[in-house]
Amino acid sequence: MLDPRSATVPDLTGQVALVTGAGRGQGRSHCLALAGCGADVAALDVCADLDVPAYPLATRAELDDVVAAVEGTGRRALPLVADVRDAAAVQASVAAVEDAFGRLDVLVNNAAVVTSAPFWELSEEQWTAVVDTNLSGVWRTTAAAAGLLRRSPRGRIVNIASTGGVRAVPEFAHYVAAKHGVVGLTRAMAIELADARVTVNAILPGAVDSPMLAGLADELGLTREDVHKRWLHDQLLIEVITPDEITGALLWLLSDAARHVTGHCLAVDGGALAR
Repeated sequence: MLDPRSATVPDLTGQVALVTGAGRGQGRSHCLALAGCGADVAALDVCADLDVPAYPLATRAELDDVVAAVEGTGRRALPLVADVRDAAAVQASVAAVEDAFGRLDVLVNNAAVVTSAPFWELSEEQWTAVVDTNLSGVWRTTAAAAGLLRRSPRGRIVNIASTGGVRAVPEFAHYVAAKHGVVGLTRAMAIELADARVTVNAILPGAVDSPMLAGLADELGLTREDVHKRWLHDQLLIEVITPDEITGALLWLLSDAARHVTGHCLAVDGGALAR
């Protein structure tokens, strides 16, 4: 009989997880929760500001703080500095995970950036940065990690997509295109990895309280109240979602209760997709 506790608290003792975009926000929350469930954690982030987006990204100090917090739970942690747009850096990072831990069981593709403008005003640099990070980065990281995940006794992949992956959001055409791609990629990967008993699922968050949302608001000159008006009006529950709520969905997808859930997109969106 299934232990009901496994529905929300998976036992990841002895397993290894790799989280991208791990330096802050959702990524930090995911890393600490995975460690709390017994996993050793490889935390990957770019740790540098880029031309796109204009808002600041996670720093090396923030990544080191995540690593220290994971180690504070008694689990091992590996900091990885890499840009998911860089194939060689991603492959080297996965190789470092294998060297350090000898295995990989959980991959959380969380790295993402965003900008906003009408599609005809987007620059080539904006389009490329968002699509290459948010979509190609998921493919690139998963392709590099697939060999290790296929050898895991219970491999799990969770891609952090968006409600923008199944609906249109004005002035976010590049983000919407990328996240729609993540949804399709999730389903294709689920089919191709089923023979190895690796499940692949996506989470579709609504508006999450995160440095990305705050950075975008600052970039556009918006106040917190403006953010609520602009991005939360479609939600049935009109409030910004906390990172730990997305982490809760992640943990369920990693649990024994979800062992037959694959190719699925789980919305944590305050009811936005119900409209």
